[in-house]
Amino acid sequence: MNLSKKEKLARMQRAFYPRNVAVVGAARHNNFMWIRNHLPFHQNHGKVFHVNIDKNEWPGAEALGVQCFASLLDIPEPVDYVSISVPRQIVPRILEDCIKKDVATVHVYAAGFGESGEPEGIRLDGVISEMARKSGLLVIGPNCMGLFNPSVGIRQGSNQYHGESGIVAYISQSGSQATGFSLEADAHGVKISKSISMGNGLVLDVPDYLDYLAEDEETKAIGMFLEGTRDLRRFFRSLEEACKKKPVVVWKVGQTEDAARATAAHTGTAYIREELWISLVDRCGALQVESVEEMVETIKGVSLLPPVVGFNLGLMATTGGHSTEMASVFSKFGFKIPRLSEGSYQELGSFFNLQGSNYVNPVQTMRLTRENYDRTLNILMGDENVDLVVVEMSAGPLAQSEEVLEQRVKAIKDAKGSSLKPAIVILASSFPRVDSSILDSIGRRFAREGIPAFYSFQRGAQALKRVVAYHFARSYLAK
Repeated sequence: MNLSKKEKLARMQRAFYPRNVAVVGAARHNNFMWIRNHLPFHQNHGKVFHVNIDKNEWPGAEALGVQCFASLLDIPEPVDYVSISVPRQIVPRILEDCIKKDVATVHVYAAGFGESGEPEGIRLDGVISEMARKSGLLVIGPNCMGLFNPSVGIRQGSNQYHGESGIVAYISQSGSQATGFSLEADAHGVKISKSISMGNGLVLDVPDYLDYLAEDEETKAIGMFLEGTRDLRRFFRSLEEACKKKPVVVWKVGQTEDAARATAAHTGTAYIREELWISLVDRCGALQVESVEEMVETIKGVSLLPPVVGFNLGLMATTGGHSTEMASVFSKFGFKIPRLSEGSYQELGSFFNLQGSNYVNPVQTMRLTRENYDRTLNILMGDENVDLVVVEMSAGPLAQSEEVLEQRVKAIKDAKGSSLKPAIVILASSFPRVDSSILDSIGRRFAREGIPAFYSFQRGAQALKRVVAYHFARSYLAK
């Protein structure tokens, strides 16, 4: 059965928003992990059913409030999404029942398939692929953590949040990278709309998830952690189409021959030369990063900032020393720090001359009163020579006083509202250092108002360069 793209997307939608879910193989030895992962769904949306032929395992599942059955076919209600946690040799038998039950999508947690290089694993790959091809059953994995949809409580791990959603989707061939990104992004105030830990991509591959997320109205930006893909031509077609609709950020590993051996052992993907990969991804219009930190910072920028196509910055620095460092870092990343308009200098001079601070650009803010701080921000936001404003703030005072933090948040929010220009924050943490959890808390507060906050000039400049380059390229292609 060759599913059309429309039919495939409809089945994927049933997986992300299932009527009911079944977990096959939950047991005491794995602490009923997949039942626990999906409990928020069971408690607030549909039902989670437990399937295990061993009735000795039923009491543990029943204690979690879940009904137990010896077979998937015994469940009296429809099931759209199934998490399978059984030894690899049993997986085909479970898939047969899924096909008879008209399940839309199956998540296979087990590993040891084609990526193992073993004859039995390779044979099972062929069996699963043929079953899926003939029936239209969609298979996520094998060797993966499946789906995360926080809005309905489908999760990859019990430490993930639920009951709320965001605007960023994530595709990952690694389970730990998928769950790790969802938690790290959340620490920065960026919520997930949907996430896929796809493992080997035996049936559903990267292009399928790109096609789905490109059409998903909830998702405004897409991030990917990739080891490889089974069909490069199809991947780049899907990537190009997705990039026309929303920003896509790609982190590709396995780009040296030594690293490629690790990715082949993990998900069975093949090696592609680094320079060729970079060229093709650039041509599609995607952004490329090389670490989880760069992924989070770039996603934060493209998801929270409106389109930015100018490179002229208005800078607000806390001190003279920081102003020179700030100008140096941002200029090295290709930004311009222009002179302000004469009107801006006249207005700034009316109160800066009384402060003894520099206001050339960057503007030094350490001695400013609250009123003059807000005035300075509005002047920069309204200056005709400035495309975007970067505001450095000392994290210490913000951490010590919620009132000061709220004042700063309000100042930027009001200035943005009156000028419509973007603004970002750099949170400076001088000695004594501010704990990272406190920085995250401050960053989340700004993120709630659509203001990205970065933890160093370097990180902010690097992320901002990618964001501006992306929107500049999109505006150029649109002409």
